[in-house]
Amino acid sequence: MKIEKSKFVPIISSIVDIFLLVISYICATFWVFEGAYPNFIFYNSFIIGWSILWVSICLKFDIYEIPRIFFTHRVLSRNLYALIMFCFLSGGLIFFITDDKFSRPFFAYAILVFSFLVLFWRVLFIYFLKRYRRKGYNFSRVLLVGINKNINTLIQKIYLNENYGFHISGLFTDAIVSNHLKQYHKGGLTEITNFLKDHTVDEIIISLPYHQSKLINDLFQYADNNMMRVRVIPEFSEYLSQTFSIDYVENIPIMKLRSEPLKSLTNRFIKRGFDIVFSVLVILLLFSWLFPIIAIIIKLTSKGPVFFVQERTGKDGQPFKCLKFRSMTVNSDSDSVQATKNDKRVTKFGAFMRKTSIDELPQIINVILNNMSLVGPRPHMIKHTEEYRVLVDKFMVRHFAKPGVTGWAQINGYRGETKLLKDMENRAVADIWYIENWSFLLDVKIVIVTAWSMFFKKDENAF
Repeated sequence: MKIEKSKFVPIISSIVDIFLLVISYICATFWVFEGAYPNFIFYNSFIIGWSILWVSICLKFDIYEIPRIFFTHRVLSRNLYALIMFCFLSGGLIFFITDDKFSRPFFAYAILVFSFLVLFWRVLFIYFLKRYRRKGYNFSRVLLVGINKNINTLIQKIYLNENYGFHISGLFTDAIVSNHLKQYHKGGLTEITNFLKDHTVDEIIISLPYHQSKLINDLFQYADNNMMRVRVIPEFSEYLSQTFSIDYVENIPIMKLRSEPLKSLTNRFIKRGFDIVFSVLVILLLFSWLFPIIAIIIKLTSKGPVFFVQERTGKDGQPFKCLKFRSMTVNSDSDSVQATKNDKRVTKFGAFMRKTSIDELPQIINVILNNMSLVGPRPHMIKHTEEYRVLVDKFMVRHFAKPGVTGWAQINGYRGETKLLKDMENRAVADIWYIENWSFLLDVKIVIVTAWSMFFKKDENAF
């Protein structure tokens, strides 16, 4: 039996969140005040305002609505975004509303504990939701109309994935159906209405060519009159190589061919904040003692400057001065020839730096100067940009974002020398995927994987 989405899920979720907020308050109280508030009435009344603020933020951004097709990292990104907003708003309200001296350690402890508990609770909820659906509950019955590459992909990756809770009621098409789909094939396009009269369906998924517009409109009308929802996959989307969205201007649909999360001012603010905080910490904790040591070794082992400065292509195709520790002997080919395996230009210490990516560390300064970001497409020398923009399709799209010290392409093995054109094509595809799928948690993941690789993983492409 299908169990519909509970109307009480937002209520239950908000109650759990408030409970976690109270636990955070109690923990912060014992850690900072040893169980006794300096102002009992003020601190205990403030938690009421905090609860109202958090639930309001969650309702505003639909945090309590988990879509049927969801990705865990995106759910957590939305929650992390809500927590960051909650932190800034509550801090601002404390500053403007009260003249009392509010304990900063108490505020920090409460926020950190609450953030951890909320994210842990969300992961736990997602786990049990998937498990619940795998047992056959909370499913949605879908009817598929038409067959093409997109429908095939959805069947394999979504509708047959038990985590999403779909049951395929039937597949209708006049085309030949492959063997693995024959069990779902219920007939041709003319037989759909008769099937719907005898079977209950929650959603109809249509992917038909334009000349079938009459049938599509008939299905729209039938669905509206029988409490069924309809989704349409435009047939032309099968031939597009990137994601797209549709906006409406004066009821006229306008297709946008690329999703760019970093077009959002809020997302750019979050990314820039992460860049600054992380870079400052690296400079204070690492560079303050490591930079002088590396500089001395470079000067003692080879002639030339400590830093290698090169013009590279940045955001929107604008050139900038990219900083690196010099890992080669001074040569006239550095601005035109890539480093290769066993390159004679690379010094002994330079080889070590390149293997461990230490030579890239000065680019943290580029991050501070806002020429680069911690994570993004790696910048190329100007000469290579001019070459590959002609050879690699959509190569220049990767310049819609600020270049990064590390990136999605690098942690997936697309780094170092590009011997074949396919190497650069793979790197461009990975970079464009990053631009279209950016999230704060994705940046954190890339930074962690990069740091892990520097110390514990040998990369054959690093030379």
